[in-house]
Amino acid sequence: MTQLESRIRLGSGILLAVYVAQHLLNHAFGIVSIEAAEIYRKSVGAVFQATPVLIAFYASVMLHAAVALRSVYRRSSLRMPLWQWLQLLLGLSIPPLVAGHAIGNRGYALLGDLDPNYYYVVTSMALDPVTLIKLALLVPLVWLHMAIGLHFWLRLKSAYSRFLPWLFALAVLVPALALTGILHMLQQASTWAGDRDRLDQIYAALREMSRADLRFLQGLETQAWIAMAALLGLTLLARQLRLWRQARRGSYRIEHPARPGLRAVYGPSLLDALRQARVPHASVCGGRGRCTTCRVRVGEGLAQLPPPNDLERAALQRIDAPADVRLACQLHPRTDLAITPLVQAGQTLAASLHAGGVQGHEEYVVAMFVDMRGSTSLGERVLAYDVVFILNRFFTELSEALQQSHGHYAQFAGDGLMALYGLDPARKPHACADALAGAREMFRRIQALNLQLQREFGESVKMGIGIHGGEAIVGTMGPPKTPLLTAVGDNINIAARLEAQTKTLDCDLIVSLETLEREAIEVAPESLREVEVRGRENHVRVSLLACDSIPSTDAP
Repeated sequence: MTQLESRIRLGSGILLAVYVAQHLLNHAFGIVSIEAAEIYRKSVGAVFQATPVLIAFYASVMLHAAVALRSVYRRSSLRMPLWQWLQLLLGLSIPPLVAGHAIGNRGYALLGDLDPNYYYVVTSMALDPVTLIKLALLVPLVWLHMAIGLHFWLRLKSAYSRFLPWLFALAVLVPALALTGILHMLQQASTWAGDRDRLDQIYAALREMSRADLRFLQGLETQAWIAMAALLGLTLLARQLRLWRQARRGSYRIEHPARPGLRAVYGPSLLDALRQARVPHASVCGGRGRCTTCRVRVGEGLAQLPPPNDLERAALQRIDAPADVRLACQLHPRTDLAITPLVQAGQTLAASLHAGGVQGHEEYVVAMFVDMRGSTSLGERVLAYDVVFILNRFFTELSEALQQSHGHYAQFAGDGLMALYGLDPARKPHACADALAGAREMFRRIQALNLQLQREFGESVKMGIGIHGGEAIVGTMGPPKTPLLTAVGDNINIAARLEAQTKTLDCDLIVSLETLEREAIEVAPESLREVEVRGRENHVRVSLLACDSIPSTDAP
């Protein structure tokens, strides 16, 4: 959807919402009496019956419907969130229900000298149960369709959450009052259902209309239904023809962390392609470019992508996104590309806009993974509370070692942790040296801790450490209430897998040779080894070190 279409849809929707809200409030005055509702219609409601307002209203109806049908035509996948399906079905059900109501009021007023006042409308409903049923369905359907649209637009506004309880109360109260007012007016009208003089007065203008005009208006509702069904059918047919034509043009490959090697046809947006492949992907606004929760970081193929359109550019500028971040809902690739989603698929809007959402940047860091050995068997030999005590002592010592060596605690996982080195620009040239110093300090502290644990519990703890450096996405991530500064990426995964290899290779520390060579740190040649790392085609050259043979450097 272009920025112009988005503005047309939003602007026409807001105007229609204002018109519907005041119209239902007019019905609500029927709780007092038909006379009260009629007084409102001739005073406040008269403003909305002025010719310029009516022109804007009918123009908004046509534009809103046209943009909606165009969005159906352009949609490459009918897989969408439940709220979008609900809004779509509600929107499609409104025209058939409102056609008779509009023709019965505006049509008769145009062709005859008929004032569609509340006396006429309510009496017609009282005498025709079908019309009453249609109106009883129309009020909640129109209101719910409107409320869904406004909610998913307003919830992107920061102040919306503060007023949400009050707005929710209004959303429930207004249609309830309108339906109650209609019911009360029907009860009042039923008292003159058998009054021939009163009915002749109400329908006097109707009976003066020519039979030709009456037959035309009576058949117009059926014709309107046929036209709407044909328009929807043609839209769906045109959409299917477009999809067939796109499928013949070719496809491209998407490298996605959850689905490597995914193929998609040219034409649909990246978001639609992921939905078609049943790959979960965040999209709070439903793919309309009103939010940035569908954003992805593009690696391979970035240079070949078309530039952002106005809607995408405006959205990305609001969050100061780097050049390699694009909106999946606005991106229509025609080349192979690798992407990394930046917002968790099931994440709430508040979480994605909070600092806890993934708001990162790419930089070089050295990742260290530390894992306690034998924690499971420790739990079998020691009481549960004693295990908690030992783990707390273990992590206290690791934390002290990180503080001394310029390390940053990034993640905690049961009996292990992840640390980052080089986050401070001044320490980045010495990130590996700091990590080795941190590892030495950790082993020294754990050896001292084991002397105490042996005396107190007859137990000791062991650990393995993996170290690897490289480019990674660093940022504040995690739950909104407890976010952490951490890092994600392939190089982070390598460090974790090197730590896992310490069990297999029976060593205390494994550090990649690439990371050592970056800072010209020398290790004994006999410590070098090539190891296989899951997820990597080539072996990784590493140094296997014991806790007492970790090299010391002269880093400041």
